[in-house]
Amino acid sequence: MPIILLYKNSAIPSCLAAFFLLLAISAKAHNLKSDPQSTLHAGRTYPASAPDSLRQKVDSLVRATAQSGSCRVTAKVTDAHGNTVYSGFDGRTGAPVTDFSGVVEIGSCSKMFTATSILQLVEQKKLNLDDRLEDILDQPSLLEGIMATDSADYLGEVRLKHLLNHTSGLPEYFPDSDEMAIGIFGDSTLRYTPAQLVRMAKRTHRPQFQPGAQFKYTNTNYILLGMILEQHSGKAFPDYIQEHLLNKAGLRHTYFASRRSPANRMPGHWNGKPSEIPATLAGAAGEMLSTLDDMEQFIRAWGQGQFLQTPAMMETVRTEHFNPMGGGISYGLGVINLFRALGHGGQTFGYQTYMATRPDGGSFVLSIDDAAISAWGPAMGLNGLLNRQTGG
Repeated sequence: MPIILLYKNSAIPSCLAAFFLLLAISAKAHNLKSDPQSTLHAGRTYPASAPDSLRQKVDSLVRATAQSGSCRVTAKVTDAHGNTVYSGFDGRTGAPVTDFSGVVEIGSCSKMFTATSILQLVEQKKLNLDDRLEDILDQPSLLEGIMATDSADYLGEVRLKHLLNHTSGLPEYFPDSDEMAIGIFGDSTLRYTPAQLVRMAKRTHRPQFQPGAQFKYTNTNYILLGMILEQHSGKAFPDYIQEHLLNKAGLRHTYFASRRSPANRMPGHWNGKPSEIPATLAGAAGEMLSTLDDMEQFIRAWGQGQFLQTPAMMETVRTEHFNPMGGGISYGLGVINLFRALGHGGQTFGYQTYMATRPDGGSFVLSIDDAAISAWGPAMGLNGLLNRQTGG
């Protein structure tokens, strides 16, 4: 899979090694208490109740990531007791980050918004998880041949749940390599319609497997989900998300890049060079922009079940339809289970992000302003810190 919107599945196990490396670096930093540079929080204000040990560990992990990748890393971590730590470091300048209000590309974290909206329509009986794609998307000519192989056509077997959990077998519309994707789509002014992206998938790749047979992260699934959402809600994708998720959760600094680029949007990079994804290339699969605070507010509201009407549906999302991604991580109905922390990661041309809520009520969100630096290691590191704090 290309860099766009999430991470290559094959990179997950290798990131476990990166995670342990980060912990080793972090531990070394903790032992340098006499060094005034060993902590990052000088000049910043934290809640008085936040434990010093948690602040120092988060700071060390953030700084290790930023220095190793020569990038800007910011994070917000809330423990089971409601204590919050902001941490940031710029590996290019060697200075702490003190302003956490910048707007960043959140990439595939957008998929949680799309999936949650689809599940709202399922609760309203407008859709069913077992609905066939060709029955719920009135685009027969667009779908024609998209799942045809030399021996069979599997379109009739693609169900709504297969789109949500990436088991559809549909072809990906992005090229196979990161560099190729940026080379082709590197102009941020390019514009695409969802139908153009689906046709691009048909031209670029073959069907990957019979629906339901295996897991393969594929952005085409969520482009189609955006189209399904619009058809069955009667609203444009951004309008539905704004009304039913952003407004409900009080998110005032989350945007759709295809409609607005706020003044405080932070630049992203690819291997140190400025880079920005064309918004409509990501669409319902990953075009959204947000801040650390809004990301945390969303993921905490999601974890508390505020967007779904019934506990039964929330339990289904938390526990069912998961498939292994590798390294002990699994993917369900628009949500990643990262060692019991439920959330999502995102990758664009210029950013990597992660947001998750934990069973104990804690949460963490982070952003890295260089898409070539994986967020898997830092995300696992932050989750591990909170696990050890609670004995989880």
